[in-house]
Amino acid sequence: MSELRQDRTTEGWVIIAPQRRCRPHAWVADAAQPKALPAFQPDCPFCPGNEAELPGIVAETPGEGTPGWSVRVVPNKFPALQPQVPACGHGALPGYGFHEVVIESPRHNADLAAMSAPELAALVAMYRRRSQALLGQVGIETVVLFRNHGSKGGASLTHPHSQIMALGLIPPRLNLMIEAGRRHLRAGGRCATCAELEIASRDGRRVVEENAKFVALVPFAAEHPFELWIVPKRHQASFTAVSDADLGDFSELLGRSLRRLQAVLHGPPYNFVVDSAPRSHLSAPYLHWRLRMVPKIVSWGGFELGTGMPINPSSPEDDASALRAVPLEQVRPR
Repeated sequence: MSELRQDRTTEGWVIIAPQRRCRPHAWVADAAQPKALPAFQPDCPFCPGNEAELPGIVAETPGEGTPGWSVRVVPNKFPALQPQVPACGHGALPGYGFHEVVIESPRHNADLAAMSAPELAALVAMYRRRSQALLGQVGIETVVLFRNHGSKGGASLTHPHSQIMALGLIPPRLNLMIEAGRRHLRAGGRCATCAELEIASRDGRRVVEENAKFVALVPFAAEHPFELWIVPKRHQASFTAVSDADLGDFSELLGRSLRRLQAVLHGPPYNFVVDSAPRSHLSAPYLHWRLRMVPKIVSWGGFELGTGMPINPSSPEDDASALRAVPLEQVRPR
C-alpha cells in the first residue's frame, strides 16, 4: 500500500510504494559486479609512483613501510570550483571554491567496506582535517564531503577515493534543512533530527545498528531503497566538531554499514554525502549533521524530475530489517 511520508529534516515529501518492487532480492540484479583489480595499476594517477600525474599534494597521513602514506589529499585535476577565478558577467557569480580528492589508500584494489579499523579511522580523521581546513578559508561558507562508488555512482576512476568541495554559498538542499529545522525548533522546541532519532529508537523497526555515540538507520521518508543514515546521538551541527574520541565510533559504524549494504545488495554502486552545517550555522540548535548513504539501484524518472517528489519502491522498515539480518561474521572487519 502506498504512503506519503514527510522528511522532518527537509519537509520534503516522498511516495513510499513497495508494491512496485517484486521481492527484496530483486535489487541484486542491478548491483555492480566488482571486477578483480590489481594492487597497483601502472596508468592510475592515484597509485604510488605516479605522482607526476598529480596536480600537487595537499596533505598526507603517514603509513608504515612503502610508500610511506596511508591517505593522501590532492587537488582535483578537473575542478568544478577554483580558488582563482575571474569576475563573471550576465548575473553569474565567479566559481570560487576548492575541489579536492581524498585518495583513501595506496592500494588500487582497496575496498572501503573491507578496510581495517585503523585504516578507516585514519581516513575519517583526514575527512575531518580537510573539512576543518577548507571551512576556514576566506570566502568559504559550505564544505561538502562525498563519495561516488562504481560507474553508476559517478566514479570516473576505480582507485578508492572520495571528494571534498568547498563553496562560497549555502546549497539549496542545505537551505531546506536550515529553514525546516528552524520551523521545527520553533514549533516543538527541539531539533528535527533529534526528534527523528527518538521516534526511530522508540519504534525500533528502522534502526539498523548503533554504538555508544552513533546510530545507523533507514529514514522514515527514505527517498531511495536501502538509503541509510549515520547520525550522532548527541546534537551536533557540524561534522567538523566531532571529537577524536567519537571519530572511532563513527568510522566503525561506517565500515559496518558498508558491509551490510554489500552483503544485502552484493556490492552495489552508491553515493554517500555528509550533510553538515555551513560556517554561519556551526552551532545551530536546528541543524544536526549526518552521513547519508544511497545505493544506486533505481533511477529517477519523469515524475521525480517534474515534481521533486521521489517514489521509493521499497519499505524503509523492510530495508532496515534486511540490513539488520546480515550475519555478524559478514559485518565485522575482515
